[in-house]
Amino acid sequence: MKKVFALLLAAVLLSLSMLCVSAGVDVKETEKRVFENGDTKLPYRLVLPENYDENKSYPMLVFLHGAGERGNDNELQLFHCVQYLADNLPECIIVAPQCPANNQWVDTPWANGAYSIDKVPESNELKAVIELLDALQEEFNVDADRIYASGLSMGGFGAWDLMMRHNDYFAAGVLVCGGGDPSQAEALKDTPLFVFHGDADDAVPVSGSRDTVQAIKDAGGELVQYVEYPGKGHGIWNDAFAHPGMLQELMTYKLSTRYPAEESEEESEEESPEDSVAEPVVSAPQTSVAPVDEASSLGWIIAVAALVVIAGATVALLALKKKK
Repeated sequence: MKKVFALLLAAVLLSLSMLCVSAGVDVKETEKRVFENGDTKLPYRLVLPENYDENKSYPMLVFLHGAGERGNDNELQLFHCVQYLADNLPECIIVAPQCPANNQWVDTPWANGAYSIDKVPESNELKAVIELLDALQEEFNVDADRIYASGLSMGGFGAWDLMMRHNDYFAAGVLVCGGGDPSQAEALKDTPLFVFHGDADDAVPVSGSRDTVQAIKDAGGELVQYVEYPGKGHGIWNDAFAHPGMLQELMTYKLSTRYPAEESEEESEEESPEDSVAEPVVSAPQTSVAPVDEASSLGWIIAVAALVVIAGATVALLALKKKK
């Protein structure tokens, strides 16, 4: 009888321990880094996959924070959404730079909503972001075909700006309660964009997103997805980044779909008939499978096995009681 109870207790403890396996990287424990570009210093955090393998290439996502997280402490930019991104994109490199205090990702009044990139030069901060991403591609094994821009509020403006000025750099973007330039619709019509705004936003008018999205659709754009939250104000970023299936779909987009690499005639002639069969390109599906976290999957498998042991021990215990 004592052996049965011991087995039962061990199985329960094993199950509980497996169910409590860490979901992934704690972003607050990541290294504080600083990128310098001339007079511009850009503090940033780099979130690598938990089991980063230098022999494997990874997608990379840059996250631009809002106005309230500016500074030089290299901590505030983690306040919104970065941990969620790390937990839900375990196989993605996440870059979270911090805009200096009193500066902006885009030098335009937020209350105006939409703006013109012809009248607003690219900020030193966003120039530094692009150079930072270039440098990280030299340091880590990044899949240049799968680099993504994202941002909220002030960072939403920044993400729009990156997508408009560097459309040949980013595969897709997530733009939350920011503002873009409707005159750039033609350049963005083939670009996958996830745009979110609350229609009661009193910080950044909803027109900043609504007008730009409509202009893209009018230009023939079919890859822009727009969610407008009725009755909601400015702080909709948690809902936006948790939008069902959005992050998983984001990861399916590749830059080469819009900018296919040109093969040289010499390479084409040297190809054998077998090599010339191209792999099918999977365009972004409407539904997608979430990336698998191997560590947590193993934990669930062991936990299920432990539950089977519990069931067996329970049966054995009942059998012993009947014999008595």
